[in-house]
Amino acid sequence: MSEKNTPIKVGLIVDEYFGGANTAFGGYGFLARNYIAKYLSKENIQIDILLGKGSRALVADQYEVDGIDLYRLPRRKWFARQWLKKQNYDIYLSIELTSNYVLENEADKNKKLILWIQDPRPMYEWDEINTVKLFPETSYYNQPIYDLVNKWYQNNRVKFISQGYFLNQKAIDLYRLDSKVNIEYVPNPIDIDSAFDVEHHTKKNMIIFLGRLESVKRGWLFCEIAKRMPDHDFYVLGQTFREESKNSEIMAEYYKIENLHFAGHVDGDEKQAFLRDAKLLVNTSIHEALPISFLEALSYGTLLVSNRNPEDLTSKFGVHVGDVLGDGFDKVDLFVNAINLLIQDETKRQDLAKQARQYIEKYHNVEDFVTKLRSILIEQTKP
Repeated sequence: MSEKNTPIKVGLIVDEYFGGANTAFGGYGFLARNYIAKYLSKENIQIDILLGKGSRALVADQYEVDGIDLYRLPRRKWFARQWLKKQNYDIYLSIELTSNYVLENEADKNKKLILWIQDPRPMYEWDEINTVKLFPETSYYNQPIYDLVNKWYQNNRVKFISQGYFLNQKAIDLYRLDSKVNIEYVPNPIDIDSAFDVEHHTKKNMIIFLGRLESVKRGWLFCEIAKRMPDHDFYVLGQTFREESKNSEIMAEYYKIENLHFAGHVDGDEKQAFLRDAKLLVNTSIHEALPISFLEALSYGTLLVSNRNPEDLTSKFGVHVGDVLGDGFDKVDLFVNAINLLIQDETKRQDLAKQARQYIEKYHNVEDFVTKLRSILIEQTKP
């Protein structure tokens, strides 16, 4: 910081802001908007959101969302560099890193980056994702970005933090880091509903899918599960964004299933109502890191059924059905059996629900997150 009482000026690099400035509704944007900007941008810290390259050549595009300034940088690099020089951020923070435009135009070699590891995808992760054939996921593997992170790392300009221990090796592989690199654990936070009584709230026989309808999520498998379990209500909470026409075409054939309901994008009180009342969250993704949806569900004692098992959460608080590659149609019974296992043993379900709530309260509360990330920001900007 240039002056003693000047706030730390943080440039938060993301490519989405959970619908703000007409961006996508994804996990990174959710964290940026609902946690980092909301809870960190006060007192001695100022957060600006940097969405990459803008539409105008000479000047930045500027927006305001929830009292926070969002920018898209000038398209011409010289003007982008001048704009960053004028802004003079004390430090950059990125949720993973999906664009190199900001950092490649930062001319000050003393500026540093805090990189919050969320979902690093080395090529072997893409090899798994590419086993889906019904509707292939568009690859965003971007070697120049990973090389840029490595270059900043080699010049001692990156502080790595991670939302999950199981992601660290993937980050080491993706960014070509030293095997003993210091990666600090900073778990994703969750706004925990203090009024929710996990022991006495009566759940419904409701099973939910929460997430964008994209190839990698394989929402069609959730629909196939619903088709085989007509005595239970299934709700799809999410909408298409990328590749909308193809996604909609695939999902359209499932609209006639009577016990399957498409609620579209839900947020706020509406989403919380689903999470409170649902017994299970089913995740059918070919790939996940540690989804916010898992943490939100567990905070309401909603158990997990998934073929992904990040930090062993699925196996601790639900049923991990094992690896399911490809389109997954041949593995639908694994999910059906897992759902029946949890639904039919109400005593066990309730016990796991209480344990899940306690876990979230201990490791994913907002207060600890704010204290830890604020401390890191202050430490990394000391002269």
